[in-house]
Amino acid sequence: MGFASAKTFLFLVLIVSSHLLTFAHICVFTDAFTIYVANKLPPNSGKLLIRCQSGNNDLGYHNLTTNQEFSWSFCTAVFGRTLFFCHFWWGAKEVCFDVFRDSWAQRCSGDQCYWAAQSDGIYLSGSKRHVWDGNSCHRRSNFKQV
Repeated sequence: MGFASAKTFLFLVLIVSSHLLTFAHICVFTDAFTIYVANKLPPNSGKLLIRCQSGNNDLGYHNLTTNQEFSWSFCTAVFGRTLFFCHFWWGAKEVCFDVFRDSWAQRCSGDQCYWAAQSDGIYLSGSKRHVWDGNSCHRRSNFKQV
């Protein structure tokens, strides 16, 4: 095997290895994060329906009862372009917003981001970030952030 062939082989091994490790949530060249979305709404107030996705992954719809949570883990993109967004429904109320962007990963607690839906809005690690406002779902550039 010549130098060019060995170099190509090594490159392919690195690419395949990084993809396999990414599927196992072991991030080689990037950071790993876990997003938690919890229903902290009052008991007997109805379920929280969420749908979260990125440009590459649709995590589907999830009905969460009070104190139930949904979570997922991922490796950030190599060039800092990771984005996940969610749509929240609670009865007639709804809100849509980005739950993760590379540029504000420091808002999370280390490598974990904790979102909690409460009756007065949506909280990230104990700080109120969004209010229930369906307009954010139709005009994403106009969401009411607190």
